[in-house]
Amino acid sequence: MNKLKINTFKNILWLLKNQKQIKNWRKRNFTPPSPEFIKHMIIQNNNLENSAWIETGTYYGETTKILSKISKKTISIEADKSLYDLAKKKLVHLKNVELVFGKSEDILENSVQKLIGYKNICIYLDAHLCHDHIKNIKTFGEEKNATPIKKELYSIEVHLKKFNKVNILIDDIRLFNDQFQNYPKKNYLVDWCMKNEFEWDIEQDIFICKKYNN
Repeated sequence: MNKLKINTFKNILWLLKNQKQIKNWRKRNFTPPSPEFIKHMIIQNNNLENSAWIETGTYYGETTKILSKISKKTISIEADKSLYDLAKKKLVHLKNVELVFGKSEDILENSVQKLIGYKNICIYLDAHLCHDHIKNIKTFGEEKNATPIKKELYSIEVHLKKFNKVNILIDDIRLFNDQFQNYPKKNYLVDWCMKNEFEWDIEQDIFICKKYNN
């Protein structure tokens, strides 16, 4: 089988795997939130070489599996006990993944400190919504404090100079409008980037910050 046929076969498998998500996205006129496979592609495209990753919001562990393939070490934080227990069973075979139970605003700084031995670090902040969309039930927290983003960014900020390169990806940027739950405006994220000398951009529904100290 030649290379063209192999690539064609892979493309067909990819379409079959993601056709339901693509169909649902099309029904929404391709508005955010993006399908999970889009977010996973963005994450992979913004990976740093030889980096460690931190994820806030393990959820069902699908993103954690992606991170385990591209990182030297992944720490994933989950505040809902049932989701945490599920991920522990589901991801037990991933030796470079450490799952931590608790709220990211309480645990993130310690997780960053654990990874100071790595030159580069990537952080995916997705601990925003206190809702399990698959089971359609609430998980942890309350509407008034659904996103810990301000505390998360502070926990990262105090350790920025300890890494050569830092990439931060913040999911659900569509919600940052100062009208939904306790989400700040997008300007809050932009101002934080400017203060800490990050370049920033938006891809689909993800706010991306990049900082190179060297």
